[in-house]
Amino acid sequence: MDLPEFDRAQIHAVEVLRGGGAVVVTRPSPMTYGVVARDARAVNVLKGRPVDQAVGISVHLEDAHDQLFLYLDLRSDTLAAADFALAERMSVLAPIRPDPAMPEWLTPAIKEGWVLFFDGAWGELPFLWTSFPFLYGSSANRTGEAPAASAAEARAQFPPGTVIIDADDRRTPAAAYGVSTIIRVEPDGRMSVHRSGVQDQEAGGADVLLDRLREFRSAIGVLDGSIRMPLGKTYLSTAVVEDGEAKQLLPKTRIRLQFARQPNKNEEGPRVLDSVRAHVGCNSLGAAVGAGELLTHGSLSVPGLGGTQMGCQPPLRDQEEWFKTFLTSKPSWQLNGDELTLASGGTTITLLDRKIAEPDSPLDGIRWKVVATITNGDLRQGYGRAEPAWISFDRDRLTGWTGCNELSGSFTRNNTELNFSDVATTDHPCTPESAALQTTILAVLRPAVTYTINHNQLTLLTPSGTGLALKAG
Repeated sequence: MDLPEFDRAQIHAVEVLRGGGAVVVTRPSPMTYGVVARDARAVNVLKGRPVDQAVGISVHLEDAHDQLFLYLDLRSDTLAAADFALAERMSVLAPIRPDPAMPEWLTPAIKEGWVLFFDGAWGELPFLWTSFPFLYGSSANRTGEAPAASAAEARAQFPPGTVIIDADDRRTPAAAYGVSTIIRVEPDGRMSVHRSGVQDQEAGGADVLLDRLREFRSAIGVLDGSIRMPLGKTYLSTAVVEDGEAKQLLPKTRIRLQFARQPNKNEEGPRVLDSVRAHVGCNSLGAAVGAGELLTHGSLSVPGLGGTQMGCQPPLRDQEEWFKTFLTSKPSWQLNGDELTLASGGTTITLLDRKIAEPDSPLDGIRWKVVATITNGDLRQGYGRAEPAWISFDRDRLTGWTGCNELSGSFTRNNTELNFSDVATTDHPCTPESAALQTTILAVLRPAVTYTINHNQLTLLTPSGTGLALKAG
C-alpha cells in the first residue's frame, strides 16, 4: 500500500537521521522551523557554526526525559515547573549535577554546568519523533540569518539536498513567527526569561509568563509537601498481608508499580501529569491525573484504571480484579528508604525499589543469549529455527557464538555506548536461518552502538535502528 507523500517524507527523514545526518522539521505555529539530528555535530554543520558548539536536546520520550531529570539540580516543585514549560513548548536552561553515571548523550547539550532541553515532538510528525528517544536540536537558520518561518525560507537558507519536512499546510497561519522562549531555572528555584520568544510574547510579556510558572510551582509545592515521593521510580512487591495473614500471589507473578511525572502532550487538560502504571501478571494497567493529585495527603488517588484488554485465565483475572479494587480504594502510602508501603482496609502491600529488588546485571562476565533481532528501533522478531546464539564481554574483549560460528572481537565503552572493532568469526557453513541471524549480529557489532541493561535484559541498538535483544543466561 502506498503511503501518503507526507508520511514518506517522514520515513526518509528518519533514514537520514539514522545515517548521522540532520534534517529540518516543522513545529506548530507560531514557532519557526527547527534542525534536529542524532549527532550534535550534524546540527552545527548544517547551521554553519563550530561543530563542537553546545546544542539543545529534545527529551520527548519518557525514558530520555526521566534520565535527564535524575541529574537536574532542582527541587521537585521546580522540576514540575520545568515540565510545565516543556508542555507549553518552551525550552529550559537548568543546572545539572556532575555525575560519572550521567549518560554520555547529554554531554553535547551541557555548557559550564547548564543543560538546554526541550520537547520537540509534534503529533503531525509521529514517525519521526517516536523513532528516537532524544534528538539534538536548534532553530532552523544558518549563522547570521533569521530562523526559517516556512519550508520555502528553509530551502532558501540551507544547501541543496537538505532534507526539509514541509508541513506548512498543516500549520495554522500566524501574523508573526518566532523561536521558543528559553526559561532559565536557578538551583534555588528562581526563574527568568533567558531568551524571549513566542510563548512570553503571546502571554503578554515575560513577567506574565513567569508568574504563571511560579503559581504552578507554588501549587505543586503545597500538594507535594516536603516529603519524599516515589515519582520516577518502579517498585516490585515483596509481601502482601490480608487481614493479618500473608497472601500469596500466583506463581511467577509480582505486583509492579511505576510512578512518573511528565508534561502533557495533549493540548487539553492539565499541563503536567502524574501517572501510575501497574502490572500484576496479565494486563498493563494505568491512570494519569494532574500533577500533585496522585500522591496527595498520604493517599494514592487513582480515579480509575485503563489498560490493555488481554483475555486472562480465570486465576490471573481474579488476581487482577482484586488488585484493581485495592488500587482504586485510595490506599495510604508511605516511603521508607527504598521501601514503599500501601495499605487499605485490611490489606497491606510492601514493595521495593526495582533497582534493589532486581538490580541490573553487569555487562561483563555474563553469557548474553540472543532472544530477538530488532529493526526500526523497536520492532522485535524471534529468529525461528536458528541455533541459539550468545555474546560475552570481558573488559575489552568480545567472544560469542553466532549459531554456527565462533565470534571474537574488541570493544571500548562509555556509560551508554559500545564501540566494536576487529569483529571476526570462524568460517563454518550455516543453515539459512543461522546465516541470517549471523548477518544481523555482525551488522550490530560496529561502532557507536547504544546499550541499555534492564535487570537481566541487554539491548544493543545501532544508529540505523538495527539491534539485538539479549537475556542473561
